Amino acid sequence: MSRKSIDVVIYQVPKFENSPLATVRFTEYDGYGRAIKVNEIDYWDKEYFHCQVLEAVGYGLDVAICTQENVRILQRKLKSWTN
Repeated sequence: MSRKSIDVVIYQVPKFENSPLATVRFTEYDGYGRAIKVNEIDYWDKEYFHCQVLEAVGYGLDVAICTQENVRILQRKLKSWTN
C-alpha cells in the first residue's frame, strides 16, 4: 500500500521579532503509508525556504508550513511549482 497524494498545509502566523520566516514540518512515510520520520526546520531565508519546500513536495513528503508570509501568495507559488 502506498500513498497516492501529497498534503501541503499552510498556516499564517503573526510576525514576532526574532522569529523565523517559517517553521516547516516534513513527514516521510514507509511503503505502507505509515509516518516514519518527521523533521521540523526553521527557515530565515526566503529563497532557501521555497527551494526546500519545492524539493520536499517533489520527493512526496507531506509538508506543514507555519509562516509569516502571505498565505495566498505562497499557495499560488506552490500551485505553479507543482503543475
